[in-house]
Amino acid sequence: MNYSVSTNPTVVFLHNGTSPATEDQQIAIAVVVGVLWVWSTFGNLLTILAITIHNGMLTKCNLFILSLAVSDLVSGCIASPLWLYRRTWGFYDWKWGQFLCKLFWFTDESTSYCTSLHIASFAVWRLIGVKWPLRFETIKIRTVKLWLIVLWILAIVFGGFVFSYFYESTPKVTEGRVSSSWPMCSIRLSEHGIEQHLIYYTFSSSTFMIAPLILLTCTSMLLVKELYFKAHFKSKLRRKKEKKASMQLALIASSFLFGYIPMTTYVMWTTRQKNKPPLFDYWFHVAAYFALRLSECLNPLIYNIASGHMRKASRDVLLRARTCGRRRLQSVASLARLNVSAARTTPSVSRRSPSPRTPRKATPSVSRRSTSPRTPRKATPSGLTTPHQNGHEQFLSVKFALVESSLV
Repeated sequence: MNYSVSTNPTVVFLHNGTSPATEDQQIAIAVVVGVLWVWSTFGNLLTILAITIHNGMLTKCNLFILSLAVSDLVSGCIASPLWLYRRTWGFYDWKWGQFLCKLFWFTDESTSYCTSLHIASFAVWRLIGVKWPLRFETIKIRTVKLWLIVLWILAIVFGGFVFSYFYESTPKVTEGRVSSSWPMCSIRLSEHGIEQHLIYYTFSSSTFMIAPLILLTCTSMLLVKELYFKAHFKSKLRRKKEKKASMQLALIASSFLFGYIPMTTYVMWTTRQKNKPPLFDYWFHVAAYFALRLSECLNPLIYNIASGHMRKASRDVLLRARTCGRRRLQSVASLARLNVSAARTTPSVSRRSPSPRTPRKATPSVSRRSTSPRTPRKATPSGLTTPHQNGHEQFLSVKFALVESSLV
């Protein structure tokens, strides 16, 4: 294996031609990403099925959870495999083309902005439901769907299309610059790409990350005020429901902060720092990305912990899947048994040539019944019954006989 040393006079950095990590470290990173990918896919898919299949789960608040689960599912299924290749075997040699490079950034940034907008909107939605419950009931589900569509459009346009413009797959060979420790699929260097990216990232992160975070903080403070300082004006059942809803929001917001604050901090640091240790930059980004993926895995657990209806719906989905799997196995087993029984009952064909059979002589058929002529039956006098008459006729004949005897 050929090892090379960078020519940066301030940093001595060994790499094996694929990434700053060794082969064992790359395999360990792949195992962790694979586990998180399976966990995130299973949990978010279960949440989507629980809300869409189970009756009564398509409520206004659950629509936000459904949209969040779709965002996390898309990010885990598309961005995670591309990130793994980008940070391991394709770090210095990206062989998957410009389209997949831009697709990674398109998916990663659009789902990140979509998640932040959803959580801020969800917090406002919870505040409306707690502070103005009557007004909350007048809002239609169609309005919520339209609002979610607007959020997705904003995230795709400003986080997907615009951000993917700043990224491309180019070799990062310039030493002493901010891009010296970046992978091959990263911010383009031509036409002042880093400066333009920094300006746009400052604007977009302030609009789609910091502003939703401030809104989430203010909304949480108002929710605490409504729940604990005005609780004596509400019934016990309503207070219990509102506390559960607020706990769900607090857990989702905590998961969001746990996942996105490290990644935002890394991007702001690495795009401004020139002479930075490459290994520290590499593992800082890996740790931040693990935190981001772990937050997506924790969200389905949070949905089920904070809601009894969600737990019941998820349990029903699992039971349905188990029942369908058993029926599928039973049908396959019964079909196999039928094939085996059919194979046993089919007559075996002899290998020898069939011998010519002598034709049988036709024998006259002998009738089982006697060929003697039948004697005609005698007519029975009226008033007497025969075995060939039905029950009603027997009853009438007996009745008429009794009437005649009484008259005599």
